[in-house]
Amino acid sequence: MEFGLFSNGFRPHTTAAQTYQDDIDEIVLADELGFRDVYISEHHGEPPYINRVDTIPAPEFMMCKLAALTKNIRMGAAVKLLHLHHPLDVAVQAAIVEHLVGKGRFIFGFGSGFPHPQFAEARGLTYEDRHARLQESLEVIRKCWTEDEPFNIDGEHWKGKKLVALPKPLSGQDMPMATATDTPEMIKLAAERGYALLCAFFESEEVLRGKANLYEEAGKAVGHADPRKMVAGSRAVYVADSEKQALEDLRAAVTHETGFQAERGFLTMLQRVYGVDVPNSDQALDALVEAGIYVLGDPDTVAKKIRSYYEGCGGFGTFLLVGGKNWTTKENRARSLCRFMGEVAPLLGDL
Repeated sequence: MEFGLFSNGFRPHTTAAQTYQDDIDEIVLADELGFRDVYISEHHGEPPYINRVDTIPAPEFMMCKLAALTKNIRMGAAVKLLHLHHPLDVAVQAAIVEHLVGKGRFIFGFGSGFPHPQFAEARGLTYEDRHARLQESLEVIRKCWTEDEPFNIDGEHWKGKKLVALPKPLSGQDMPMATATDTPEMIKLAAERGYALLCAFFESEEVLRGKANLYEEAGKAVGHADPRKMVAGSRAVYVADSEKQALEDLRAAVTHETGFQAERGFLTMLQRVYGVDVPNSDQALDALVEAGIYVLGDPDTVAKKIRSYYEGCGGFGTFLLVGGKNWTTKENRARSLCRFMGEVAPLLGDL
């Protein structure tokens, strides 16, 4: 099993420069420790964030800087919201980033993102047909990467004349790709084409197992030997001397973030879709630990909980640790990552 970061950037407002640097420092450390992948969230502005939270709406820019500061870690967005951008621009941007980051190190991650109508409506787009718009965009992007002659598009959602997409990707048609999705149609398509399947850290074991089973079935149907290796599970992980210490370290920051998530409807979505009831109070962390979304404690405890999660999901090929948070201090966060790779990962070596 490989390990990676889900850099789900959400830090209290200072300056974007400072929060981006904190994310970059964390990812540079992950590279040094041997994490294989980092997926960086594309978070767009929302009213609750104004002068209160710093996020990054264009993670590809961060990847380009990271390419000069890291050696091996692969980078992708989690996820590029295809339904918000014209596919020609997305195709060109992705190809440029791959040229700058390097062949084999850039992963084209895409999806529809958090189900909130604001992102589409702010751009004069409709929310209800975002999935259809995404699927149409994906096919145009793939054509942009392979078609040498100018071409027209006249789809239901995207139109354009004499499209010329330059540069072409370094890897041609073989650019690594990944998606986060809940729709059976896209899960099957991803499995057939060999796109990695990213699963959110708040999804239950039952939800992930169902998606991974569908992905595995569709992949094997077209001849892929071991599709489940392309599935990524995820949890918020913090390694300390004890669970009590971990709770003390994280409580203030998690309570702070929970307040914003309540304002934007995320806690309601958790309860409605996944049956997880997280109170908007200082008991939020306890509920998240009880639900298995946060995995805290000493190395042995963390390893046992991840193993239980892995088995409950039916297995997966990559485990992503949530990053990009202002839990405790920067030094403690770095120590947790070091202890994970040094003390927890070896206990999971048979998975």
